[in-house]
Amino acid sequence: MKTFIAIKKGNTRDSFLTQENLGLLRSFGEIREAEHLAEDSIALSIGNSEVYMTCWGSPRLSRKILDAAPNLVLLAHLGGTVAPYVSDEVWRRGIKVISGNEFLAVSTAEGALAYILAVQRDIPRYSTDLKEKRIWKKPGAQSFSLIGKTVGVVSYGAVAKNLVRMLQPFGVKILVYDIVSLPEVEKVKYGIEQVPLDTLFSVSDIVSLHTPLTPATRRLIGKDLLGKMKPGALFVNTARGEVIDQSALEEVLADRKIRAVLDVFEKEPPPSECRLYTLPNVMMMPHMAGPTSDLRPKIAAALIRECHDYIDLGSPLRHEIKKPQAENMSEH
Repeated sequence: MKTFIAIKKGNTRDSFLTQENLGLLRSFGEIREAEHLAEDSIALSIGNSEVYMTCWGSPRLSRKILDAAPNLVLLAHLGGTVAPYVSDEVWRRGIKVISGNEFLAVSTAEGALAYILAVQRDIPRYSTDLKEKRIWKKPGAQSFSLIGKTVGVVSYGAVAKNLVRMLQPFGVKILVYDIVSLPEVEKVKYGIEQVPLDTLFSVSDIVSLHTPLTPATRRLIGKDLLGKMKPGALFVNTARGEVIDQSALEEVLADRKIRAVLDVFEKEPPPSECRLYTLPNVMMMPHMAGPTSDLRPKIAAALIRECHDYIDLGSPLRHEIKKPQAENMSEH
């Protein structure tokens, strides 16, 4: 197996491609690595590679690169969405595509659940009060449970499916909005009720957003929907910041009617003048819902073995992303 690594050198690359994983790659064949990530540079150095390996920020597998790589048969993306890395030419030439999307979906769902529990129990505030201010809880101090709540899930993709599964022990009522009708067996298995988007925002105690960013979903969530949320309801975004009208979200949150956990933003990091920094009813995270640091080497190892099994042993792909799925993934 001949692999071309088109990943910028640094912490992100090293968190996936550990020395152990690079050794695994070498045990399966030849490695080439981009010295520069410019399209022309890659086209000059990719040679007879069979696998084009990418991660966040890698160059798209373009016609020019493909023209220079006649033996290429597989794009292996260590992240989730492949939309920024494929081109029409990839599908036209029959290049197969795999990614860590399924692995990332589990990790991101776990992150979303952790955020929900943290805010329901008000963990950030009580921990800060005790550690930094030496303030013990006051009489009447409150926190809230997840048990028995109504949780609205916006878009039923891979992350949402894992979150719904993880929510089962909490006895929640699950509402789902999606443009596609959910399979009846899925609804029965997890007790899902599929509802219109405005209904979901109106009746949910917790709304968790999992909509991919596409031209059709940009600013899908605006002031009208956010304004329908119940007093004290919690809005969680682990999808993409641009799916929300952030100015409208800031305005609604400033009224202190609802709470929010935001893992993603319109601009990352948010500029220093961003209003969200000043709002006590907002928990902000620097895009960390998934994948966690300890999972990254495992994701890379699994995909490296999958490449080897496909290229050298003729085994079927286990994490293939086909064109229809790729077209519904986030654009970044």
